[in-house]
Amino acid sequence: MINARKPHRSGRPRAGEGRLSREAILRAALRIVDDEGVDAMTMRRLASTLGVNPMSIYHHLPNKAAVFGGLAELVFADLESAPPREDVPWQEELKAAARAYRDALRAHPNLALQILSDTSAVSEVVVTTVEPFYRALDRGGLASRQIFEAVNTIVDFIHGFMLGETAVRADTFELAPDLLDRVDNLPAGKAPTLSRVVRDLGREGLHYDFDTGFESALTVLVHGIQKTWT
Repeated sequence: MINARKPHRSGRPRAGEGRLSREAILRAALRIVDDEGVDAMTMRRLASTLGVNPMSIYHHLPNKAAVFGGLAELVFADLESAPPREDVPWQEELKAAARAYRDALRAHPNLALQILSDTSAVSEVVVTTVEPFYRALDRGGLASRQIFEAVNTIVDFIHGFMLGETAVRADTFELAPDLLDRVDNLPAGKAPTLSRVVRDLGREGLHYDFDTGFESALTVLVHGIQKTWT
């Protein structure tokens, strides 16, 4: 007697795949992106990594855009839930929020480039992750329009900074390897202030440190917000 097999319904887990979860899928996808880059993350490759039929993934995440949206959730998961820091001045809470945002992106440089270049895929996630920025600035007594403008400015700064940082993939780099030589070859009296600063720094001083640069810029931004609007 022939036993007829019930046809498998696309999108639902096969036998043995019931343990598959959205989080397990996303963590596997994040490993692929971290190790091999965004282009390596295809639905077929993801299914192969998990050892499941590709249609089982679609049951949890309907398309690749949903996967990247979910990855952004993983990366930013701790930011929205960060507790208020009323034990510190609002300026320090704002700086802490900016550092946490940068650290979340820096931990996954391949994904960071995807998030920064295709914000439409993760816009809903990013909206809620900036709550700590709004909270800190609200404590500072800024008006709603000022809070909105300040948050956008800080987030734009972090995004721009991260594009440079992820492109270099190093803690430091030399801004212009031949800058000192070029200054030494300038005609007398040409760019005197630039020449003095570059010579004061010397060849070693012309190396740029991302951590120091980020902190310097963040201090300038927060100080400017405080002086302008409070």
